Amino acid sequence: MKLPNGYGSVVKLPGARRKPYAVVTSYMAELPDGTAKRKRKYIGYFENKSLALTFLAEYNQGAVVKEHEAYAYSPTFAEMFEKWKAYRQSLKSNPSDSTWRNYNIAFNIFAPLHHKKLINIRANELQEIITSKSSKSAATIGSMRVILKGMYGYAINNGYLDRDLTEHLVYEWTDPESPIHTSFSESELKLLWESLYIVNNVDILLIYIYTGLRPVELLDIRSEDVHLDEKYMTGGVKTEAGKNRIIPLHDSIIPLIEQRLKLNNEYLICNKFGKHYKRNVYVNSNWVTVMNNLKLNHAPHDCRYTFGYLADKAGMNEICKKIIMGHSVQNKKGTMFKIGGKGDVTSNVYTEKTLQDLLVEVNKLPVVF
Repeated sequence: MKLPNGYGSVVKLPGARRKPYAVVTSYMAELPDGTAKRKRKYIGYFENKSLALTFLAEYNQGAVVKEHEAYAYSPTFAEMFEKWKAYRQSLKSNPSDSTWRNYNIAFNIFAPLHHKKLINIRANELQEIITSKSSKSAATIGSMRVILKGMYGYAINNGYLDRDLTEHLVYEWTDPESPIHTSFSESELKLLWESLYIVNNVDILLIYIYTGLRPVELLDIRSEDVHLDEKYMTGGVKTEAGKNRIIPLHDSIIPLIEQRLKLNNEYLICNKFGKHYKRNVYVNSNWVTVMNNLKLNHAPHDCRYTFGYLADKAGMNEICKKIIMGHSVQNKKGTMFKIGGKGDVTSNVYTEKTLQDLLVEVNKLPVVF
């Protein structure tokens, strides 16, 4: 029997499916040019045609049963993550950009479930993915736990689910046998300087070490943010004290940065095609290659750790060290030393410490070992 126009239809989908019958309706969508076009929308999937027709009839009468409605409108895992993310970012306590990067990495670990409707996912599916990553660090597993707890809590509070599957999940990780970060030794620093422009991309490590930048911070610095004449660049992420801060340049790395700028790329540090590096791509390709060529075993954050070690050993002023590294520092008035001024960096950006102060202190870091 032919269904009335605008009523919707039931179609059988190809292939071996548990629920091959789909209920389809149509709607008018406005196109960018201002015209309208009728588009199809799949609103439910069923095991047999009879169930699908019943749902369609109830849908048209405005009396869809709760069970069918819950399935038809249940978001997928990926859609729920985006809903929770938008909600979480709307709060005043929104996590930092670097924390969201970790959450996005954790979300991608659950890629096998992205397409599945949340209502169809079982606890054992979540547990299998969590367990498969038990060799990862506490930080990685912690991010996985945070997004699951957040997503399922949001889903329950907003009526998408009736129960929380995350309550009894087990989160295990691997504790490293040695400290997470170790500084480069003096012999290793000597090796880096001796290998400069002999081993490709050693200059990046030296720029990291003598600026104290976090791994992602250097990768995100644009060439236009480098001011060689004044011996500083601007950048930084994570905390209010770390964002868009002044980064004084050690005399020894100015020629290294100058060589990078001659490439005329948008970003100071780019891949061989002149494109912006994402942190995981840089680590898994560029960084690993340098470590293998030099027969060293360090993580990118070890460069920042080395900056702190060298600064302490050289007797760098503590306030200057914290300002350079983007740590929160308060003055007697209870406000941060870094105030974010956009004028003359020597008078507007720092109230107690000028750019010249920072340059004097950063140049205390040794080059000869």
